[in-house]
Amino acid sequence: MKATLIIINVFILAAAAFAAEPDFMDIAPKNATPPNLKPDEKVDSILASVNGIPVSLMDVIYDSRREESKLCLVYNGSDLYQEVHKMRKKILSEIINRYLILADYDKKKFEIPDQYIESLIDELAISYGCATRHELEAKAKKVGSSLEELRKKAKEKIAVQVMINNYYYASVNLTPKELFEYYEQHKSEFSTPARLKIELLMLKKDHEKYDQALQQINDELKSSSKKTFTALVKLYSDGPNAAAGGDLGWIDEPRLRPEFAQALKGLKAGDVTGAINTDEGTYFLRLEQYEPGVTATYQKLNAELRDKIESKLKETAYAEYIEKLKKDAIIRYYY
Repeated sequence: MKATLIIINVFILAAAAFAAEPDFMDIAPKNATPPNLKPDEKVDSILASVNGIPVSLMDVIYDSRREESKLCLVYNGSDLYQEVHKMRKKILSEIINRYLILADYDKKKFEIPDQYIESLIDELAISYGCATRHELEAKAKKVGSSLEELRKKAKEKIAVQVMINNYYYASVNLTPKELFEYYEQHKSEFSTPARLKIELLMLKKDHEKYDQALQQINDELKSSSKKTFTALVKLYSDGPNAAAGGDLGWIDEPRLRPEFAQALKGLKAGDVTGAINTDEGTYFLRLEQYEPGVTATYQKLNAELRDKIESKLKETAYAEYIEKLKKDAIIRYYY
């Protein structure tokens, strides 16, 4: 009875997850030409095999091509080549994992209700702008696929998700005690550090007329007005963002250099500190704003905390599940 309830719950979770992502499978068949190749330039090779089932380069490109097209917007040259290579290795690993899980499903096969498969097909139709199943079928036929192929993909997707979630249910059991202990050990993860908005004036050691400039700055900064500080920065500073008054924006307090953190300690918004002598030059700092840090209480975090910890436990459980399946499988790599 308990196992039946788990499977029903998992079906509901799986359906909800895929409904939220209607683009869960591509309408194109696996042998479709990827967008960066001409129709007569199909290239394929076997990269690995799982229990005798081959995984080809085209299988990998079929799953990776959308993300690869995004990489082209960020990288070029050898960087693009390396990122595509990393992406394809990751996808190959995911395909191998999927084959392992489907093999496990075949051993423990249970019926997947048609309503879940048909629901996913409906979501797919909507995502492709099809008002009816006939329109989706016509679109699938155009690219050499079919409704039956899409149903097969949908069933495999659900089966994989059900098997993973069943393993989660069996291995991830978080008690209130474990939740609180995790919070106590990782409080910093749920804290917002104090931060400061700082304006900086820096004189390099080799600054022209260093002594004269230093005297002028010390005299003028007796009044710590923003207007005066900004004018001095624009006039003398060798530091960053001098044209904008040395504004460095917000900086988390723990990231400050120790000598700067010490100099700023106890200052109120609008105060100026300096001169701070360092190997590279002399600094003056104006504290524009200060925001104290916040540590979230256990009571406030309870639901968020549970989600975060469960997510980590699920990652661990998934890795354990895959390792367990690999022990009984024959996996070969050919690259």
